[in-house]
Amino acid sequence: MAHRMTRVGGTGAGVLLSACLCLPAASIAGAPPSALLIRFCGECHGDGADEGGVALDQLLAAVPQEAPVADQAARNRWVAVWENIRAETMPPADEPQPSAAERRELLDFVQQRVLGVDPKRPDPGHVVLRRLNRVEYANTIRDLTGITETVGDELPADDTGYGFDTIGAVLSVSPLLMEKYLVIAARVGEHVAVEAVVSTGKDGEPTYPGHLQGLFSFGPPPDDVAARPAHLRDTIRRLADRGFRRPIDEETFARLVAVAERTMADARGSFEKGVAAAVTAVLAAPRFLFRLEGDDPSAPAAPVGAAVPIDEFSLATRLSYFLWSTMPDEELFALARAGSLRHQLHSQVARMIEDRRSDAFVENFVGQWLQTRDVEALPFDVRKVMGIVDRPAGERIFSVEVRRAMRRETELLFAHVLRAGLPATDLLVGRQTFLNEPLAAFYGIPGVGGKQMQLVELPADSPRGGLLTQGSFLVVTSNPTRTSPVKRGLFVLDNLLGTPAPPAPPDVPPLEEAASTLGADASMRELMELHRRDALCASCHARMDPLGLALERFNAVGQWRTDESAGGVDTAGRLITGETFADVRELQAAIAGPRRRDFHRCLTEKLLTYALGRGLEYFDGPVVDTIIDQVEEDGRLLALVEGVVGCVPFQMRRVTD
Repeated sequence: MAHRMTRVGGTGAGVLLSACLCLPAASIAGAPPSALLIRFCGECHGDGADEGGVALDQLLAAVPQEAPVADQAARNRWVAVWENIRAETMPPADEPQPSAAERRELLDFVQQRVLGVDPKRPDPGHVVLRRLNRVEYANTIRDLTGITETVGDELPADDTGYGFDTIGAVLSVSPLLMEKYLVIAARVGEHVAVEAVVSTGKDGEPTYPGHLQGLFSFGPPPDDVAARPAHLRDTIRRLADRGFRRPIDEETFARLVAVAERTMADARGSFEKGVAAAVTAVLAAPRFLFRLEGDDPSAPAAPVGAAVPIDEFSLATRLSYFLWSTMPDEELFALARAGSLRHQLHSQVARMIEDRRSDAFVENFVGQWLQTRDVEALPFDVRKVMGIVDRPAGERIFSVEVRRAMRRETELLFAHVLRAGLPATDLLVGRQTFLNEPLAAFYGIPGVGGKQMQLVELPADSPRGGLLTQGSFLVVTSNPTRTSPVKRGLFVLDNLLGTPAPPAPPDVPPLEEAASTLGADASMRELMELHRRDALCASCHARMDPLGLALERFNAVGQWRTDESAGGVDTAGRLITGETFADVRELQAAIAGPRRRDFHRCLTEKLLTYALGRGLEYFDGPVVDTIIDQVEEDGRLLALVEGVVGCVPFQMRRVTD
């Protein structure tokens, strides 16, 4: 949305807009929100101009007088307008800009008047029934039964949506997957029966192996035969309540008890085999495999489309799978039973983050947000990348151990910033990181010994510091034989600024064609300039390439280039919003400084998507803005997590029937 007009009203776009909205032309000077759109964007998107296929005067003319826009195609165009205004990518940085108050007016106008979003009545959205993904499934079996077999490795990889494998819409169940669930359930039950060998404890009382004591929390059956049925029922009720993550109904409970009793009769009274049969039945049940949710029983009945609070057992489940990737623990269950979890969310989030089970959140969220899951498996031609003739020697330098340390560096930094109450922007501009001796040697940082990852204060002259200089980021954004400024720039736009570029047009020639034209001595910047001369490519590359070129001093496997050719790399650039930078250090400072709100918004949207199990919609805007405002005031990464847990979409659901 560019603007080159210096006059508003009277003729041209101003008169056309007035006619469209039945406003007097003089009111344009008063800058109502609809007029602001034409004032700042009309040169390119009004009065017959429709750059990018966006004609704002036509869109405004189609807005009903007393209702939001209903046509889906028009709504999608308005959402794009709203996103560009919010990200400050429009109007372009070299054009006159609305003030902060005017931009807020524009956003409120599009969001509330055009799209019909009511900030006072947030829409929690709709999430389809969510199956446990394979990580959650394996962790839940471990915590429910005590059996630590890596059952997740037997399951097919989960599909992903919006970058995450927690998205309900893609977590389908095929006949093959269901068959595998049944096989695993039966085998885990068999393990329980075999491993539940009663021994004598220190006090002389019979007891079960430590890893099964949670499953057999009431101990072996009593000597009193008359008391044994109640003991069996207590054991199975606890199993089912925990496995289904809410109190079991009596009908289902009776069926599970019958399964156990029948097995005990066939096994000559073996209590352990009876419980094992109940374990198999629970693990194969839909209420175990899926995260079923209920409404708060104290909430009044609500019509279809209304937002209602979920019950506390559902809230406990959402919280535990968000922060631990597994079932709730005893404390969460106890609070849910007492109806007091919602009032203690703040303290529970702090407790759960401090608990090492939250390492699963760090590994699974960071592993997908920043793609660190891929670091250890990506193929590289180390001879071309590192200039080493001896391939085995190169692979010893860029070893599996170094790759693993790269992944851990990023995960441990995120965990440290989260648990230490540090600002989220420390992920970008902090001068600390986690290294061990192999990774420090690979980076050329002295003074780090041992194979254990440790918190290290980076030397003042080190080019390292922040996510963009970490090996994990540099590796996952490279090609097998060379760096990729486009991949690196696009990654920054997608995952740090939240302003992704549109997909590349078909039949784009590879960068190597530019190399054949300019010669082998051409710099990466020269190759990129030739590559993007096509007008169809130029606008997107103008957004991506400067960000990627700022990282050209790092090679494809994350080493700092010290050779002569690297010294001539031009790493200076400019964000589409106008901020300039000389190198990667200044780029990160720009994102953490003047573009800090964009970074907070992007991270908020990623966390919400991961936690809610759905992609975000335009109606989530007020919720996202509220969380961002909290984080902008507080600063801590932990405040962002607390904001996600405390928001309407996390605690409520939309009534659909």
